[in-house]
Amino acid sequence: MRSVLVSILLMTGLTGCATVSMVASEATVETNLSASESSLKKVSDAYTDLAERKLWIAKNTGLLGFARVLMDGTSGEGESPEGTYLKLVTSQSAASSEQISFVQADIESAAHGLDVATMEVDKLFGAGISAKALRADLLSYESALVTAKKARRTFVSTLSDLEIDEINSASYALTELDQSIDKARNAADKLADYAADRKLEESLS
Repeated sequence: MRSVLVSILLMTGLTGCATVSMVASEATVETNLSASESSLKKVSDAYTDLAERKLWIAKNTGLLGFARVLMDGTSGEGESPEGTYLKLVTSQSAASSEQISFVQADIESAAHGLDVATMEVDKLFGAGISAKALRADLLSYESALVTAKKARRTFVSTLSDLEIDEINSASYALTELDQSIDKARNAADKLADYAADRKLEESLS
């Protein structure tokens, strides 16, 4: 039963993001563009910081760790984030219903945080921002999107280890997170296209 649940919950969360590989190749170029950070970068970085603090994902340090986040979502160091988060959840209460509620609240928080970042993306279109700055924003946003996908895997793994009869409400929250991830993926693709158009405009001016 556990393997069936994991397969179902993972089914919609393992699709790739077209812009991740493109942005990853520019990581070393775009990380130090300016001293002032855009609102999107601040929100995206805060989202990943939150995910690390709440143990939804493993903490990655350094450029190598950052590249691993973009390419495959793993740090390759220490205990798996799923195992660490499961320990946190089960330490909250012995009651499975309260454990499920804890995970549900985190899933809802993850979805909301990503939605906030997506709203920041919408503000960039038509704002006259340079292509170089847009690519830097895209890099940060893609990192937040990968964080959301990694957090989803942690939530799915944790739910599969808890009482199956009581996960309906958390499964609904997981559907909401999937929708947030889909919206973010579409927004990232649009932002990548917009940045490319801006680069062309700048080259012709």
